[in-house]
Amino acid sequence: MTLLITRFPTSERDDPKVFRVIEGDWQDAGALSNFEPAVDDQTVMAVVAPEDVRCHWFTLPDVQGRQAESVAILRATEQSLGVVHCSAGADYNEVVATATITPEVMQRGLDILSARGLNPDIVLPFALSLAIQSDGVFRAEMDGVSVLRGAQFAIPDDAVLRDLVIGDAPIEAIDTDALRSMLLSASAAPLLNLREGVFAKRERAVWLTPEQKFWVRRLLTALIVVTMLLTLVTLAKYWMATASENNAALAAAQTIDPAIQDIDQSESMLAASLNRQGKTQGSFAPLSAALWRSVKASPNVSVRELRYTPDGILTVVLAAPTADNINKALVTIQQDGFRITATSRQDTTGATLVDMTVRMP
Repeated sequence: MTLLITRFPTSERDDPKVFRVIEGDWQDAGALSNFEPAVDDQTVMAVVAPEDVRCHWFTLPDVQGRQAESVAILRATEQSLGVVHCSAGADYNEVVATATITPEVMQRGLDILSARGLNPDIVLPFALSLAIQSDGVFRAEMDGVSVLRGAQFAIPDDAVLRDLVIGDAPIEAIDTDALRSMLLSASAAPLLNLREGVFAKRERAVWLTPEQKFWVRRLLTALIVVTMLLTLVTLAKYWMATASENNAALAAAQTIDPAIQDIDQSESMLAASLNRQGKTQGSFAPLSAALWRSVKASPNVSVRELRYTPDGILTVVLAAPTADNINKALVTIQQDGFRITATSRQDTTGATLVDMTVRMP
């Protein structure tokens, strides 16, 4: 896991260093203004200088856990001047540490880091990254920022504050190796994290990984190709079926007039013949096509008589061994949308006959 550690910036002029830690090896990644994120960067921790955050400790013997942290946050907020953002964490025994920062400073620092491709997982006061094991006073320095830390205080390393808070008490300096070890421990288990509440880290949801996107694109491409192939195959079947029907119609027309050369000529000659007989042009073809389609789909049904009147009505006599056979043909032609009337009867052989008229919808 690659860890990034930097100082929390508080102004546009602030240009802290960024450190990249890979398996315990610290690497100087340069200033924030020149920082380039890497694919392996996983965790980002930003430590806040003592000048920008206030730390308080509260002893709460009667409450524990989250309740103690809530009480500590309430007290720290009440003691602050103005609106603050506050976080808390159990320090030791019954003591709870709190950190307060103004929302403006917090938001400004996050915006500056975000502009450089850093979205910190942990925002922690520099003082609270130090593991204090005794009641002494300790001094630590990082990237030009120094802090003085005691058991229940944390202040900037300023001469006035030294005289006011520490006096003549000895100060023990934390060397670089010890500080780095403390920072690594703090990144794994921070005492508290200012990235909570309104400043909680919100990651953009990633629905698909790059590898999944690659396979989705391949599947969509394959789907489009298969769809196009199926469409072409279907069109080919329709073209073949149409050609077969046209050939059959042309053969039937040539039995009447051998001079007919193609289907277009046969259709024009049929239309001319209907016109000479005074019959409505354009209705016979769809009516007869619908009739033959229904008869073809109904076994044992035959056409005994067929007449087409000038008023656009096709009169047909259908014959079949049983009424059920004819009913199937009637249902089929009705499903095509044509209007029909039908009267059934029987002939001398016992076959069922239906006198039917077919009209255009």
